[in-house]
Amino acid sequence: MLIELRQIREDRQAARRHIHEMTPIEQEIEADRETWFMRVNIHLEKLLAKANRDKDMLRHMKHHYWARMHVNKAKVKILKRRLSQALKRRKRSDPLRVLAEALLAEHNT
Repeated sequence: MLIELRQIREDRQAARRHIHEMTPIEQEIEADRETWFMRVNIHLEKLLAKANRDKDMLRHMKHHYWARMHVNKAKVKILKRRLSQALKRRKRSDPLRVLAEALLAEHNT
């Protein structure tokens, strides 16, 4: 494709150097080349626009999932802290319970 585009450019430059009347067939060929070149240009512009849209979508998704990950990491941190506090509370003996057990033990003996 690049070779063909280079060939078109070289043909144009050669045509500028050689100032002569083009035959109807040459004019038709040149018009076909121009039409083809414009169609290829339009096609490439569409592909570029699509690639840019895809890139923007990926950037948006990256930001979205990055933010969700940080929110979830914060939630996990909070839950871990609550769990460790609950485990510490379970390990500590309740002073009222100790007194109640002591009183019950004294009355039973």
